Amino acid sequence: MTWLSWREQRTETLLALGLLALLAALLVPVGLHLETLYRQDNVAACLTQATEACHQAMGNFGNGAGALRSVLTWLTLLPGLLGAALAAPIILDLESGASVFAWTQGVTRTRWLATRLGVALLTSLAAAGALTLLVTWYRRPLDSAFGRFDNGVFDLEGTVPLAYAAFALGLGLAVGVVWRRTALSLIVGFLAYVGSRVFVDSWLRERYEAPLGATWGIRQPEPALRGAWILSSGPSDKAGHPFTGGFQVIESCARGVGGGIKSVDPACLARHGAGFNHAIYQPASRFWLFQGIETALFGGLAIVLIGFAAWWLLSRVE
Repeated sequence: MTWLSWREQRTETLLALGLLALLAALLVPVGLHLETLYRQDNVAACLTQATEACHQAMGNFGNGAGALRSVLTWLTLLPGLLGAALAAPIILDLESGASVFAWTQGVTRTRWLATRLGVALLTSLAAAGALTLLVTWYRRPLDSAFGRFDNGVFDLEGTVPLAYAAFALGLGLAVGVVWRRTALSLIVGFLAYVGSRVFVDSWLRERYEAPLGATWGIRQPEPALRGAWILSSGPSDKAGHPFTGGFQVIESCARGVGGGIKSVDPACLARHGAGFNHAIYQPASRFWLFQGIETALFGGLAIVLIGFAAWWLLSRVE
């Protein structure tokens, strides 16, 4: 039965392997190049320094990743695609009636269901895990320099990709066992997956823990916010209240210096309530806490959805 289950989804599994191989061919050379840049530019030494040379080195290092950093943001949808694709063979069996035929050939519903679900779930988790390991290896020097809290990074590292894949699998199955229409069920399930992810990424995640605030003078060095998730930042007064005076105030505080170049008078800004900077952020130290919360959220939903699909198959499908 296990061998048959694998054969039923071998096309989806081979497609996933092919996609991972393609990503490896893209990421491995770039990852090796980034490791070299990280050492040559001595980026590690600049992580605790704020000199002009270090700012230049950090900028050059970030640019070394090229356009691939932007492309990787779209890979956050990949765990959902993997989970939905691996739900397809089970739904297709229900739509075609092949599952009913199997139940009349000495295979109980419970055994059929446990085997098919087990193979699909393990395959989706393995594919998501391989993706996570690949991206984490590629981004290792970037994470060290810039942190891991950006949405395009957080969603592809740690444990959350495993939960995303299981959640997408559960969504596809829950919709599919009720409708028994493979294409429509997978489209609706994937759209629900994307909507859930957008809601969490754009609103819920930053509220897992109350954010922290930091205020510092515009002539003072920025506090240690490296790797933090900056939710908002901008000019403020000493108490951290946002500056609302507008560009006109800043322009009025500008003064000419040598060569006609203008700088901003800190004392003038302070008189107008803008002598400080204020940032609201989630510290880098909360990365694994947030990973655990989000993994539990999507993993718990996956358990509920897969449990519902199993109950429906065992009790409602004729």
